[in-house]
Amino acid sequence: MTPTAKKTTRSMKRRYILLLSAVVLVTAGWSAAWIYGRSVLADQLDLQMTRMAEAGLVVSCTDLAIGGFPFRYEVSCPDMRSRDRNGMAASLGGLNAVALVYNPRHVIFEVKSPAALTSPMTGVSGDVTWETARASLKFRQNALGEFNAVVQKPEAEFENAISAGVFSAEKAEVHMREAPDLPGALDGFVSIDALKLESLPDLQDTVDLRGGIRIAGGTALLAGTDLATLVRMNGEDLPVRLDRLEASVGQSSVASSGEMLVHGDGTLSGTLALTLGNATALLQSLKPMFPPKDQTFALLEGIIGSLEPAQGADGVATITLPVKIDRGVASVGFLPLGRIPALFPAGI
Repeated sequence: MTPTAKKTTRSMKRRYILLLSAVVLVTAGWSAAWIYGRSVLADQLDLQMTRMAEAGLVVSCTDLAIGGFPFRYEVSCPDMRSRDRNGMAASLGGLNAVALVYNPRHVIFEVKSPAALTSPMTGVSGDVTWETARASLKFRQNALGEFNAVVQKPEAEFENAISAGVFSAEKAEVHMREAPDLPGALDGFVSIDALKLESLPDLQDTVDLRGGIRIAGGTALLAGTDLATLVRMNGEDLPVRLDRLEASVGQSSVASSGEMLVHGDGTLSGTLALTLGNATALLQSLKPMFPPKDQTFALLEGIIGSLEPAQGADGVATITLPVKIDRGVASVGFLPLGRIPALFPAGI
């Protein structure tokens, strides 16, 4: 081997050694950074659970594990359970959460079926199953800034001491975020496609639901504060704006919007504009929900028949009614429509 060839060989060896050393250093540094990030994540999980416990919600997880090396953090919980200060308990079949190392504030969740819920104060218990359930959470510093969830083919069965219901749907979505134009306010949107009340087989039509609300100071709910505490924090009267709540049944629909207050005893007050599209057909579709000897259906049928519908821009005949709600009692003029249940028990 010539001196030049020997020199070239030594140079190549040095390059290989330097490259190998760089790879080892980068790998060691990345591993150390991932391990450090894992410890920070574990501390944050403990911190969030502690904060929720201080707010009255105790969350526990059996065999909590953190993996995903080298590019992700994966948190798995085979059995998650929760209980709030009012005794309401819930459980999940399992939960997995994934966040990329370079974007740890955006977490993707997948929840495994089934789920169970019991509420001793209201006497309600239920079980929920689904095909897939995924959620996206985006954090801002130490608080949750945005929540999006999609559930495919959910089925739910709920019961209390006097009644029971079985529901199914094609898809359900929930979206929540801080209002972009009003700091501290919470914007929420929910939709349910092809909702069916399985426990009433005579009710053949499915229902599509859409609803949007804004809650003043509602971002505290994203941090784990319960609704009753939030109402107390706002002086026993929490403003809620119902942007639009709409239910579509075939070619018929019912929609409402307006301003409301949630009081310290859990009841609602406010004034809503109630709009009925193809009201007569809508009432006939809902007839199976009324007891056979109940006079409410005949009363509503008479009221709708006495009103002159207006022709909407889409050609649908509509009727708009002002609905007043006073401490949960809903009425149109002097005609009572019924009582809306309290959102939470008084005095909790």
